[in-house]
Amino acid sequence: MCGSKLILDLGSHSAKVYAQAEMKVEQVDVLTWELLENEIDFSKLEEQLSGLLAKHVDFREASGQGRVQAIGTEAMRRSPELSEAVSGICGRLGIDYRTISQREEAELLRQALAASGIPSDLDVINVGGGSIQIWLRSGRSPHLLPFGISDLNQRFALLEAPAGRKVRECIKWVAEQLPRSLNQFAYTGGEYTYLRHFSIQMEGGYCKKQNFAKLSEAIAAADLEELEASSPYDSKWMRGAVASNCIVLACLETSGAGSFMPTDLNIAHGFLQQL
Repeated sequence: MCGSKLILDLGSHSAKVYAQAEMKVEQVDVLTWELLENEIDFSKLEEQLSGLLAKHVDFREASGQGRVQAIGTEAMRRSPELSEAVSGICGRLGIDYRTISQREEAELLRQALAASGIPSDLDVINVGGGSIQIWLRSGRSPHLLPFGISDLNQRFALLEAPAGRKVRECIKWVAEQLPRSLNQFAYTGGEYTYLRHFSIQMEGGYCKKQNFAKLSEAIAAADLEELEASSPYDSKWMRGAVASNCIVLACLETSGAGSFMPTDLNIAHGFLQQL
């Protein structure tokens, strides 16, 4: 991918690397670092980021030439110290960096949607480690929710042994936070790859509620070692699976929809359109 542009989506739950070449955007790597769930070791952040990027020829060619951009989201918004540290690390690695607001995050999602092929009659939900953005087909402004995967993991003990997880309580609480006018929706952020990885049958790009509920039940009953061993991405990515499933189930209950559209769309797709 010589000459491609790279974008680093430095999220609260994970850091993702996207590459753009010849108008195609694809995720090429991910590191689950759970910034909101663990005490941050600032001395290891640079090691983690440089290690994530060092294996990409594109990064070695593009760093320092303005072709590598990075954006930070909720973890950095909550901690000016973390935002400053990440900015310094990116500067030393030759990467342009900035922390974006949640409204900017929602706007990047909107821009990504414009070129995504997702049907315009669907609402769209983008979930991160510390925030959620929702675009309703009937609305002109996004719904911005101040919690995400990491918050749910902590609030409802979703990383504990299966018997200790408060899954039903989590689904109920999330449903209470959602807009009442939510309709059938697309769910972004690697969901399509996740469902394909677990061989979930889809029809016309949609996943039926009953198929998703069956998978969710199995995921909620598995211990962390089982989940991490079955990940479609890096092993720790599955530490967010129970919480993410709770959000989807809450959205299905609130909307009354019998199915939803999973997609791998990410805010990075919108950001790369600006470069």
